Amino acid sequence: MPDFDIPNPEDPFTPKFPFPGIELPPRWEYPVWPELRYAPSTVRILVMSDGSSYDMAGGGFSLGFALADIVNLSLHDHPSYVRFAFTKAHRTTTTGVTPGFENFTFDPGSLDNFDEVWLFGVSRGAPYLSAQEVQTLEDFMDAGGGVLAMGDHEDMGLGLSGGIKRVRSMRKWWFTSPPPPPGMIKAPDQFNLDRNDTEQFPPPPPTLPSSQSDAVPQPIYPNYRYAYPYWKPWWRRQKYPHPILCGPRGAITVYPDHAHEGDCILPDPAFAGEYTGGVAVEIIARGRNVVGREKAGHVIVDPREFGLLGVWDGHASSADDGRIVVDATWHHWFNVNLVGLRPAAGTNYADILAVFRNIAIWLAPKARQAEMRRAGQRILLTIPSMVEHSLTLHELRPGLYYHLGIEARDALGRIAPQCQSAAWFDWVVGPALGDRLRKFALNDTYEGAHTLVEAAVIEAASLTAFGGAVNALAVEVNKRGFQRIAELDEEIDKIMLAGAKKGFEVAAKQLGGASRIMSAIGGGKSASAD
Repeated sequence: MPDFDIPNPEDPFTPKFPFPGIELPPRWEYPVWPELRYAPSTVRILVMSDGSSYDMAGGGFSLGFALADIVNLSLHDHPSYVRFAFTKAHRTTTTGVTPGFENFTFDPGSLDNFDEVWLFGVSRGAPYLSAQEVQTLEDFMDAGGGVLAMGDHEDMGLGLSGGIKRVRSMRKWWFTSPPPPPGMIKAPDQFNLDRNDTEQFPPPPPTLPSSQSDAVPQPIYPNYRYAYPYWKPWWRRQKYPHPILCGPRGAITVYPDHAHEGDCILPDPAFAGEYTGGVAVEIIARGRNVVGREKAGHVIVDPREFGLLGVWDGHASSADDGRIVVDATWHHWFNVNLVGLRPAAGTNYADILAVFRNIAIWLAPKARQAEMRRAGQRILLTIPSMVEHSLTLHELRPGLYYHLGIEARDALGRIAPQCQSAAWFDWVVGPALGDRLRKFALNDTYEGAHTLVEAAVIEAASLTAFGGAVNALAVEVNKRGFQRIAELDEEIDKIMLAGAKKGFEVAAKQLGGASRIMSAIGGGKSASAD
């Protein structure tokens, strides 16, 4: 293989992977690559707000930085398997709105060309969307569309979001006028000790005032899950966050700060009927009040935690709806809170931007999720570490399955954050393992759920199955030519599943042989403690 210029992995804004449409260096010896395109999925997002203080362009109360940087391909960590298309709408008329989306209302058919709706509500007072508008939004959600919703302290955002099923009970939207209805909890104040104040004190000198516009983010506390996932090294139990907080550098633990945030909550049981299939709401991250912060004479003395991000997974099989994310405050997304972090161009801002992108990815309907996965599968064969294998596998090579599985898993981990690549890995390999072994492999009930030897067997079987899947796909692509790889989109899952099943058969035979060797070593008898 020729040498290849690998970008500096320590530079947080140097792209690590080839993006769609980018040609490899002229000295690259394989002529197919300059013509190859990855055809990523495009997620179409309607960004909606209200309130005269808000604009869509460059003011402090604006999404200008966030929306521009989310789609900026030159910034580090932009996923190569997806693109985002924003349409900016406003309830009245404001700067930066997409032409034709001023004075926007949710009329029947108005959301037909969108995959997600992001609601940045500013207006206070009782929910004002008409029954027809609410029905349009709820039909959109029931058909698989994703919704991101947020306000700020007190009842800011109530007018736009407080009347939508599920969304209304995942966050504290109500304050004092009008009073919260049954099942709703009063939202945090902006001044007294009920407020959620995450504004960080800057590093010395201590005379500098704290500010939401500085370069110091707040630490956040993900809700970790525990498992023995078979896509990670077998010798240790894995701790991992929700995919929204899973970044290229691991768990994301920073977010912009603010002096009076809202609060994301678990719904009151009175609203249980709205959550299809009994799927529960999760608080995936918490913020923590900063002791010593003073506002209007009220000094924070309790470092209590509050709900920073909440989610509902409507893609669960028992629900089959759209997903929902709620955020404690839109200040996390506004220019005034990003202006200090953005110029630093370090890992803090890169991680925050990864959260924004992860939300857009996670909320995407199932059809878009499948497109992203297929794009990832195509890219897997074309990144430098996999090129040699991809171009030379013209037949199934069972002897290479395990080794190929290791390399392909590592390559997949460089295409997407760990949680996303793990989900794709499971999508390909899981069905080949069967329900019993798959459940055993993903056991997260308690420490010591299975022994290290058993975990190693599961990993070996999984990687061999994955190698079989990649081998099968490479053979089919080589038959047709890499320039025609997109023609396989509808067949990729079937091809890889068939290859994974063959790989698992190979693993079973190889592990059976290993078992016979162990029996011979033990004199034909199982070793015992005595």
